Amino acid sequence: MSSIELANDSIESDYEALVSFMYLSPVGLVRTDLIGKIDMLNPKATQLLMPLVKSTGLENLFETLACAAPDLRNLVSSFRESCGSICENHRIHVSSAADGGIVLACTIVKVNDEVLITVLTDISSQVATERRLKQTDSWLDAIYTIVNDFAVLGLDKQGVINSWSPSAERLTGYAESEAIGETLGRFYSLSDMEVDVLKEQLIFAREEGWHSRDYLCQHKSGVNFFAQTMIAVLRDESDEFSGYTVVFRDITERKVSSDNLANLLTKDHLTGAANRAHFFNLAEKELARASRYEHSISIIMLDADHFKHVNDTWGHPTGDEVLKSIVKIAEGVLRPGDTIARFGGEEFVVLLPKSNSAETSAIAERLRSSIEASSVEAGDDEIKITVSIGCASLSQSRSTLKQLLVSADRALYQAKSRGRNCIVDIDDC
Repeated sequence: MSSIELANDSIESDYEALVSFMYLSPVGLVRTDLIGKIDMLNPKATQLLMPLVKSTGLENLFETLACAAPDLRNLVSSFRESCGSICENHRIHVSSAADGGIVLACTIVKVNDEVLITVLTDISSQVATERRLKQTDSWLDAIYTIVNDFAVLGLDKQGVINSWSPSAERLTGYAESEAIGETLGRFYSLSDMEVDVLKEQLIFAREEGWHSRDYLCQHKSGVNFFAQTMIAVLRDESDEFSGYTVVFRDITERKVSSDNLANLLTKDHLTGAANRAHFFNLAEKELARASRYEHSISIIMLDADHFKHVNDTWGHPTGDEVLKSIVKIAEGVLRPGDTIARFGGEEFVVLLPKSNSAETSAIAERLRSSIEASSVEAGDDEIKITVSIGCASLSQSRSTLKQLLVSADRALYQAKSRGRNCIVDIDDC
């Protein structure tokens, strides 16, 4: 074999090794030119970048990352050395904490005057941990600086109160003899739909080491107050799980202010129903709870019938009153724990935790008939309101929120096709 053939074999071997390394690497690797045009990327990089890919496709790295990290292109263009590290572990927030909190660490190395290598690593879990630690620091700072509004107590492995303190008696009004042997549910004002949170908070605390949540509580005198609760896992000398420590903080004044802000962020400004973003947040949490405890869950989608005719005939202010009337009636019909949200225009979606198909149909019929019996004044006229409703319940073929919404929307379309002012369950289509 000639020296040229040996050299070619060596080059081919090196290339195969490079390709193998890129495709098997647990981090995202992207090779581009200096303006970001992608020459090669591995499957992991494709996976990490897909949430940011637009209709133009995955052709230029800087264009793909522009919405989340517009500064990268400037970092590269301002780097004057012929080679070297341009940035290391530059954080790119792909989505907010509410949308999953995807965060990437980006390192860009300039190989020569023509080639950049970018390394992408998913550090979402690390950032989430940092966020929790910051919350813990805030908790500890509050405990040390505001000593009059917190209480400490202990729970055994089963979540039963086994130690009480004077501060706990001051905050709740209950003496030690009245609290020992009880659960935290003694102090929480929970609806029948929320009883599972007592189990959940202990499960989350065991999984994460601690868990924090706000609750509406009731003092022994009957006065309600808001409390922030942190539950931390206790371990004995052998590092075995032995129970929990609980810290209560009265946050009533802060809660009132934060609730006013929360309403601005989570409510539809016209109707008072939940907005679309808040609905998605609530629905994902309820689906996770349904999966954990094997509960049913259902979705109702409803649409105001002939709404365009209302706007065209009586004007948009009257149309607004129709939408507000639908929400007001729904809030009177729905159970505690159910949520109605404005999904867009005259379309609403209702989240029904712990509801199977039969229960959902019954709720939907009460909703439909109550709206049909109502009317909205428009000058000297009274406008009769009706809605079309589509229902879908959790099943093996509908196990995600997207599948539930698509199914409920399909059922709603069938309800409209059947003449409106009626209910269709997707299982009956």
